[in-house]
Amino acid sequence: MRPTTRTLLGHGLRVLFLMALPALAAAATEGGEGGGRAIFDLVMRFLNFAILAGALFYFARKPIVNAIRNSIESVRTMIREAEETRQAAEIRMKEADEKLAGVDREMADLLASARKESEAEKERILAEAAEAVENLKIEATMAIEQELKKSQEILKREAAEVAVALAEEIISKKMTSEDQRKFVSEYLQKLEANQ
Repeated sequence: MRPTTRTLLGHGLRVLFLMALPALAAAATEGGEGGGRAIFDLVMRFLNFAILAGALFYFARKPIVNAIRNSIESVRTMIREAEETRQAAEIRMKEADEKLAGVDREMADLLASARKESEAEKERILAEAAEAVENLKIEATMAIEQELKKSQEILKREAAEVAVALAEEIISKKMTSEDQRKFVSEYLQKLEANQ
């Protein structure tokens, strides 16, 4: 509840009276011929002060009250804005916490996905390597078999050539001209029989 102008004026006069009370008591105790004059001067001063204070209060009351009200309203506005700012900051903080939690989940999901992909890639590379090794084994086995066949053919040819050479040598040493004629005639007979 706001104090009225009369209440404020009444309080102001009481305060002024209480402030002037010690001065009145001091003037009254001085005594003597000038004592009455001193009290009169003091009362006049007090009255002048009261009139001046009343006039100031009357004329300056509205601007002072308005200034105080404006200050109070300004403080209330600042408090309201600060509260709104605090609430907005709390909301942004909650959103940031939620986003951060989401980022943590996303990061965990990405790491799990990367692990799965790297494991799958590892398995694929190992499978390709095993297949390549198997292919190399097959190719090496085939190459070895071909080389073995070639070597066997070469050995057979060389063995046949050596056998023929040995046989010629043995035949030429042991065969007489009579044996040669007999051999040629048997050969010719076989040829005629086959035709």
